[in-house]
Amino acid sequence: MPDLVVECPVRLTESNRGELRLLYTDLRDHYSRRDARDGTRTALHFVWSGVLDPELFGATYADQRHVFGASRPIVNSAKGVDLPESLRYGVLTA
Repeated sequence: MPDLVVECPVRLTESNRGELRLLYTDLRDHYSRRDARDGTRTALHFVWSGVLDPELFGATYADQRHVFGASRPIVNSAKGVDLPESLRYGVLTA
């Protein structure tokens, strides 16, 4: 069965890093249960809006890698901005 893709529109600010970590954990847990039940594998696509501070984005990118591990494909993109290839894919799976 092909991957299901869920787009997650998000905005990154200094004050919401903790909230984003909780969001990542909730998404990981929810889709892990659902995928196990339905026999699917869901890819998450985070679509960032607003100005992306490289330091803040680097921190939340590290959070994604920590929370999701190799559990599912993660893609990052930004409206109107080309992210470097190295930051576009938070988690790569075999």
